[in-house]
Amino acid sequence: MTKPPTGPDMATALVVILGGILGTGCRYTLSLLPGQSGPLHPGTLLANLIACAGYALLTAFLAGLPKSTHARRRQLTNKGLGMGLCGGLSTMSTLSLELVQGLSGGQIQATLAYLLISFAGGLSVSWAMAALGARLAARVQAGAR
Repeated sequence: MTKPPTGPDMATALVVILGGILGTGCRYTLSLLPGQSGPLHPGTLLANLIACAGYALLTAFLAGLPKSTHARRRQLTNKGLGMGLCGGLSTMSTLSLELVQGLSGGQIQATLAYLLISFAGGLSVSWAMAALGARLAARVQAGAR
């Protein structure tokens, strides 16, 4: 006999909401950095790079832990910090708007450089942090034996 479907998981929803509040608050704070009006927007760039780094580190670390231990805690951590905090912190929509504004303002080279820095930087920090997360998970597993 199969279990009937249950309603929304309120604990998961709550950690995503709380993480999103924190991420959005951090994102807003970073938007207050000076230099936001030129072709390179440091607040948006920094928010996106931190979110890429954090989510990659978290995902690789959690994936490297034994599946059987603390499954519920891992799920809530992943959703709250990953989807909530990192999701609230990152901002593809703002990046897109800034790119459109830069191109519309005739700052084509600077805007394309900003695009390249954003995506290459995001991929680079994600790769590095995923490697770090995997190493940290391996250390935790080795220490648990």
